[in-house]
Parts: sequence; structure tokens; C-alpha cells
Amino acid sequence: MVKGRGGMTLKRWRHSRRLFIWTGVWTGLVALLAGRLFFIQVADARHYEGHDLVALSVEQRREQFVVDSGRGNILDRNGRSLTGHTFLGLVVLPPWHPDLHDPNLGRLAAILGRPVNQIQAALASMKQPGLLSLPSPGGTSTPIELTDAQAAAVQSLGIDGILPRQVTVRYNNQSLARHVVGFIGEDPNLVTQVYDGRYPLNEPVGKMGLESVFQEDLRGNGPARTLHFYVDGEGRPLPGLGIREATRPDTGLNVQTTLDMGLQKIVESAMDKVALPRGAAVVMDVHTGDILAMASRPNFDQNHIPSGAANYPKNLAVEADFPGSVFKIVDATAALDKGQLAANTPFNCTGSIQIGDGVLNCWQVHGHETAEEAFAQSCNVAFAQISMKLGRQNMEDYAKAFGLAQRQGQVVDGRDVFDEEDPGSIFVGPGSALRLLANTGIGQENVRISPLQAAVMAATIAADGKRPVPRLVMRLATAQGDPYRTFPIQSPVQAINPGVAKEVGQWMREVIASPQGTGHLLAQAAWPVAGKTGTAQTGQPHRVNQWFVGYFPYDHPRYAIAVDALDIPDSSGLRYPEPIVLDIVNALAHAGNAQTDGAPQSGGGR
Repeated sequence: MVKGRGGMTLKRWRHSRRLFIWTGVWTGLVALLAGRLFFIQVADARHYEGHDLVALSVEQRREQFVVDSGRGNILDRNGRSLTGHTFLGLVVLPPWHPDLHDPNLGRLAAILGRPVNQIQAALASMKQPGLLSLPSPGGTSTPIELTDAQAAAVQSLGIDGILPRQVTVRYNNQSLARHVVGFIGEDPNLVTQVYDGRYPLNEPVGKMGLESVFQEDLRGNGPARTLHFYVDGEGRPLPGLGIREATRPDTGLNVQTTLDMGLQKIVESAMDKVALPRGAAVVMDVHTGDILAMASRPNFDQNHIPSGAANYPKNLAVEADFPGSVFKIVDATAALDKGQLAANTPFNCTGSIQIGDGVLNCWQVHGHETAEEAFAQSCNVAFAQISMKLGRQNMEDYAKAFGLAQRQGQVVDGRDVFDEEDPGSIFVGPGSALRLLANTGIGQENVRISPLQAAVMAATIAADGKRPVPRLVMRLATAQGDPYRTFPIQSPVQAINPGVAKEVGQWMREVIASPQGTGHLLAQAAWPVAGKTGTAQTGQPHRVNQWFVGYFPYDHPRYAIAVDALDIPDSSGLRYPEPIVLDIVNALAHAGNAQTDGAPQSGGGR
């Protein structure tokens, strides 16, 4: 046997030699990698390939709470904000959660005037940075708002992670015009598809209403004020880094609307007073077309949008539905203008009328009546005859002259300012059958109009046939109030013969003034009102739409109004629109000289 040095066999010697070489190679590689890591992480950590790795490592563990989003506000016509409520709140940063039995929590509860168990429960539930919210009388939790004295007292407690700060929230439970303003929310698909990924995917964007229409103008360049804090891999605060506040002055533009906050509050209060289950109201300046108030019910929480398409909020003020007898304004205007009708044209209502092989019913037997009386009492028999004589083309032409069956809201750079505005319809398919004409003439069949369109129709009569162009946004302005872009009032269109408009206005006044008028409740109003009621079959058994459309003061028109109540049980015996209108008129009259907080001076049934 061949032996190597020291008596080792040649085979064993070669194996040991290979093992020694490979051990050396691997040791060298490990040493090289260790050196490289030392160079990257320690020696050159702040300059590696142009990056500060220490800063990046810390940044990966940075958490934040946005104190002010920097998003522009949506304002009323007098500059008061419909968004952006600023107050002294309590910011809670969960990594610093104190011991829930800390005696300081008892002192905090005493300062806030709340039970300590409420404070403990609220803190225990917070997993993300946010505002301390406690139960409110309405049953929901709302952010605590501090006085200056309370803020100073809380600050003196020195509780880690509970900070009194001036904060701005977009919406709260007092927010008005929610369906007009809309809401913002996270929507990565929207950011990607509509905004080409220009924003962070988790950034809230406008998803409805003016928040959506003016998203690009409102956004600005990111949060204006942010609290930053740093945590380790376990989510615990990193010692020595503390809490820092960053500011950015470049905020978004404000959108100033034509709405009047005082009048908006009156309208919403009137709707809620009668507990309107579903419907809308619009108040418009007769001469300028400015929308002074627009509200929809049911209301919704802008901070918590319900899931499911059926529960998604809708602005019913721009959604078309069956109008019922308010469409008789179109019939009366067309027939008077065509010379087919006069105020004293006689009719005889026996409670129904035979049309072909069918019967059209009236809501009561009116007997012998004039055309003006038939309008005031909303007689279906009379207006079925008027409509059949008018014919399809005349009804369609005059409806369009009033702005029906078309979008008529303000447009800015190709964007519909009235988000999701429904154009409605008069006739859908072909045909001129007498039954079709009769049903159309009383606001049934395929007739659909929105409260916005109805308000324009009333304004057209009030303004001697001049149809205004609805305006919702006056201008864009900087946070300092400097004008950025102005959207002027558009000239009205002479759509209806002035003399005819004046006569129809007189008929509308009789709807209220006559003891037999269907709107006689409004004879109690502090100002004289002209208008037309409507009750429409909806296609759902025992459900109707209720309407009132009109203007006031009758002798010096300034406001046009439309209110609808949708899907109301016909057995309820309740009328919603007229009590709502009565409250609105009386509140405006009480305010004096037709002003409220700076308002401008300028169906199938009854």
C-alpha cells in the first residue's frame, strides 16, 4: 500500500486536501459577503448607490396620521364651508396606548366629562391612528371636540400617544347638502382607470357629487398637515424618534357653489320634520337659475357608505320619476298657446272617461267645470281630452321648450356639474294612440321628470316664459379666497310666450287660492304661492309619487320650488310635499325681504 507523509494513505491525504481547499473557499466567500454587508449597512449606509439606507429603513417603519388632508373645501355662496370642519380633537396613536388602568385616564375622563369606562373601551378598540370618538346621543360615535381649556388640561397630563391637536375632518353629523357634495373614499380601481395611477392607490378620491366632478381641482398636492411616528418590527414605538409634524402649504382649490347654507338648512329641516322617507327638494332663483338649495332623502353618512348597489346614496333631485299632474302645466301651456283652450272652456267630469276599449278614471267627480277650474282641481277627465286634442308632437315640443326630456344642468369642460343627472323622458316608443296621449297628458305612461327639471319649469312660468339655465357652481378659488376661475350666470331662453306664461301662472295661483284647489293648504303661507300638485301611479301596487311644483312670492316671483315624495303608500292619507313647502315659504318670509343668510335678491291624480 502506498503511504503518504506521516503514514497517511494517498487517498486519505487527497480527501483532506480537497476538504481544506473547499473550507478555505467558503470561508473566503462568507468573509467577502460579510464585508460587503458591513460596507452597505455601516460604512456606506448613507451613500449606497445614491440612497440613504438608514433613512429608508426608518421610513419603512414610519406611521402617520393626516391632521389636514389639504383638499380644497366646497363652499356655499357666502363662503361658508360645506366640508372641512376644523376643531380641537384628541389624536390617538395606538403604539403609545397607555395602561388602560392608568390613573391619568380617570383624570382624562373627568376633563372630558365622560365615564372612564367609555374612554377605556374607545382606546381598546383603536388599532390604527385616529381621533378619539365617544358615543353621542344619536347612538353613533363622534369625535370629541375640546375647548381650549380642556386641550390645555389634557396636554398637562402628558399621556403618551394621546395628543390634543387642531384637526380637520371632511364631514360630520351636521353636514348639509350631502347628496350634492358627495363623498370621498379609497378606490384603487378608480385611481388606476380614471386618474391613470397619478395618486397613491390608498388616497381617498371623490366618488360622488361635486367631490367627484371637481376631484382634480380639489385635490391639491397631498396632505397639508401630518403627524409622523416610527415603530419597530413589532409595531412598538422606536425610542428617541418621537412624534413629528410635517406641513405642506400647497392645498387644493375651493369650489364655491350657489347654495345658501341657511336656506339649505331650512329645506332639510322641513323634510326631516315630516320624516320624508324618500324624495327630494330643489329651490332655485327664478331669474338667475342659481340653485339655492338641493336636498335628497334618505340621507347618508359620508364617512360610512353602505355596501351594495341598492343602498348606494342617490341624489333624487336629479333623478327622473313619474310626475303625475304637474305635467298638466305643459298641457295647459301648449293648448293655450295653440288657441285650443281658454280659461272658460267648459268640461264635464263624471269621474271617468271612455277611451277606446279602456276607461281613464279621475280621482273624484268634478261635474261641470271650466278649464281653469279643472286645472286647479287637477281633473284627469278634462286634461285627457285636452291632451288627445293636442296630439303627440305638440306635447313633445312644449315639454322640450320647458327643458324636459334633456339634461339642462351646468356643464364645465364637458363635465356635468349635476352628477348623474337623469334626462328623463316624455315618449319612448312610436305611436299616437288616444290612450297613450291621454295617459301622457296626466303625467303617466313614459313621462319621467326630475325635481331639478320641475323647478326649471316653474321658474319659466314665473319669469314670463324665460327658461333659466341651472347653475350650481359659481367659481373656483384659492384657499386665500382669490378667484381662480369664474362660471357666470347664463342668459335665459325665451321658451314660452310671455302672455301664455302669465295666464298659466294665474291658473297655478288658483291651485292654492281656490278653496277647491288641490294645493289649498298653502293658502296659509306667509307669502302668496302659485303651483301645481301631482299624484302619480308608480306601477307598484298601492304606491304613489307625490309632487308640488311652484314659485313664490306670486306677485313678485323670486323662488321656484319642486318637492317630490316617492313610493308613498296610497293608503297613508299623508301628503308630504305641501307641508314641506309651507315651512320653507314661511321661514323665508320670516327672515324678511326674501333673504336668508345672504340668499340672492334678484299624476294620475290631484
